[in-house]
Amino acid sequence: MADIVLSFVVDAALSRVVSLITDEIMLAWNLKDDLKGLRESLTMIRAVLLDAEEQQTKREPVRLWLKKLREVAYEAEDVLDELAYENLRRKVEMQEQSGSEVNNFFSFSKGTRYVKKAALHVKMAHKVKNINELLNKIKNEAMGYGLQVVTKDRIMPQIDLDRVTDSVLDDPVVGREADVSKIVNLLNCSNDQQVLTIVSIVGMGGLGKTTLAKLVCQEVMEKKFFDLKIWVCVSDNFDDQRILGEMLQTLNANMGGLTNKDAVLQELEKALEGKKFLLVLDDVWNEVSKRWDDLKTRLVRVSRNTGNAIVVTTRSEQVASIMETSTHYRHTLNLLSDDECWSIMKERAFGNGEASIPLDLECIGKEIAKKCRGVPLAAKVLGGTMGVSKGIRKHGCQL
Repeated sequence: MADIVLSFVVDAALSRVVSLITDEIMLAWNLKDDLKGLRESLTMIRAVLLDAEEQQTKREPVRLWLKKLREVAYEAEDVLDELAYENLRRKVEMQEQSGSEVNNFFSFSKGTRYVKKAALHVKMAHKVKNINELLNKIKNEAMGYGLQVVTKDRIMPQIDLDRVTDSVLDDPVVGREADVSKIVNLLNCSNDQQVLTIVSIVGMGGLGKTTLAKLVCQEVMEKKFFDLKIWVCVSDNFDDQRILGEMLQTLNANMGGLTNKDAVLQELEKALEGKKFLLVLDDVWNEVSKRWDDLKTRLVRVSRNTGNAIVVTTRSEQVASIMETSTHYRHTLNLLSDDECWSIMKERAFGNGEASIPLDLECIGKEIAKKCRGVPLAAKVLGGTMGVSKGIRKHGCQL
């Protein structure tokens, strides 16, 4: 089985780099070239990762390469998380500054406060450069070992996140009660004086952003906060006409064949008249603000009621900053605890009806849960593997 956790860590680091690479603070810190280098290395490493995992049992150098990559990938994830946090903190601080202070924000020339900022800037730049050098070396070693890029059809279907989503809850959810409560409260307290309030859910792939959005939908509709729920899986095709068309098809299945944009808008206006709606835009990747502005303008024009809301799920901080009402309406999804990962694995492997779990499997399972590093999708996949092991043992076969 491929090292799914390592795949998630590399994906998470790559997602962080993509969201930071065009940020104004990173530009001011002169980190753009280093971040581009990180993106290049991570992209190449991700492309050959499955081939390396398949070859590690045959070639000892490849096994050692994967071990080295695992260590550096975790370190890169920590550095990029720290950088993203510092980036967000600086933005909040900038908003609190008066005009003259903002002009001097990046000068680092006045007082102890700016000296501290300069020292932090140097420290973070050094960390990024160090990670860049390590990853570049690992990338070059991969080329030296002749590792091949694996085509998409060979990737495990369990970890293929390029899928069409819907609002139906599939499995029991662990450890997200507080997240649901916070987002529901944000939606409940949204400004009824404005047409749209936009809440973003941000996090790396596999954390359960889509599942969280489903839970939120379920609760707000049960509490009747909204009259209508509309779900659109956006992915990397952020086309306003497609999104508007899918919204209309949700509200009126007979209107699914309309191709004229103006006609779609007119029918949407009729369907939404006198209604307060919740729209979920799931898995958004687009970082071009004009595309979002175009869609938002049209949504405001076809919505005669105030108090509507949009929930956006995305891996990108940049997407969130473009779409959300304000940073107050951003919810960053955190990792689960080891115990929560074990609960997911246990349910996946044994089901709720299992009276007892073999002691040896429970000990192994709890150790494996730690390797999930808080990613629920990893826990589901690994729990499924434990279930297969259980079935083999039950029928008297050797593992």
